[in-house]
Parts: sequence; C-alpha cells; structure tokens
Amino acid sequence: MKGVFGGNFNPVHIGHLIVAIDAIRILKLKKIIFVPAWISPFKKGDKSTPFKHRLEMLKLATENKPFFKVLELEGRRKGVSYTYDTLKEVMENEADICLLIGEDQAEEFTSWHRWEDIIKMVKVYVFRRSESPQKFPVYLNLLPSKIIEISSTEIRKALNNNEPVDYYLPDKVFDYINKNGLYKE
Repeated sequence: MKGVFGGNFNPVHIGHLIVAIDAIRILKLKKIIFVPAWISPFKKGDKSTPFKHRLEMLKLATENKPFFKVLELEGRRKGVSYTYDTLKEVMENEADICLLIGEDQAEEFTSWHRWEDIIKMVKVYVFRRSESPQKFPVYLNLLPSKIIEISSTEIRKALNNNEPVDYYLPDKVFDYINKNGLYKE
C-alpha cells in the first residue's frame, strides 16, 4: 500500500518528512506520494507561495529517497484542489492507497468535497499533532506518529523576521528559500 499525503507544503519542513516516515514504518507502506495543492478549497484568497516554488521545495526535500514520490497532479489541473478528484486520479495508476491527513484537517473533514465518497474509496489515517489527540469518528484512523510541533506558518513568520529556522527545514529547502527570496514581505 502507498500513502497519499496532500497539503500546501508552504514550505515543506522536517515535521512533514518525519510523520511521512512514521506512516511508512507504522503502516508498512511502500511509498509516500506527496501531492502539493494548487489551491486548497479552505484557503481560497490565501496569498500562498506560487505552486512552482512549493513543488520545487518538495522535490528537493524528497530527492534521492526511493520511498518518497512527488506528484504535480493538482498543479496540472490548476484551480481549487479537491482530495476526492486527486485520489481518483492517483488510483488510475495506484490501486492500493490510503490517505494521510493532519489533525487540523481531520477536524474539518466532514466539510470536505465528497468526504463520504473518500472514506468509501480509501482508508484515512490522521497524524497526531498534540499529546491528547481528539476523538475522531471511526472512519478516521489515528496514526500513532511522533508529535512534531512545527508549522509552516511559524516558519514563514520566522523567516520574514530573519529568525533562525535552519533545523526545521532540509538544507536544500532552506537554501532554495534564501536563493529565491521567499517569505520576505
């Protein structure tokens, strides 16, 4: 089985990679398929970093890791990215997949486009984000992953304020951000 891990990855950080490795280890997955969102339906109007930069940072963070794969499906489709559509497209080539989401996404899962169809298509696993995770409905499976209290929002703020974030990001991602002047207002 392979795990589909979608998100803005703005920027991808060490927390994303650690929970992805946890999912591989705990669920015995063959691979994690990262799918960066073009536009999240929950972040319309958000001034997200352009897709090309988020995609490139994700590629840099996962290169030379045969257990990681990056798909740019949502970038090719453009527009709002719905998980249901992405899963359908991934399943054209990958029959045995599961969906990996964070606790924050799980909280709003029932407001997702075609969420009931998603739980019929795939098993959904939730990464913990706190010591005392919420109770979720039975169709969401809590993954006993490490708790990583790093957020992309905090990293962007720190970068904008010239605060150090070196160990939160893979070196190549940190270098890419600096080279391209990202996250500076």
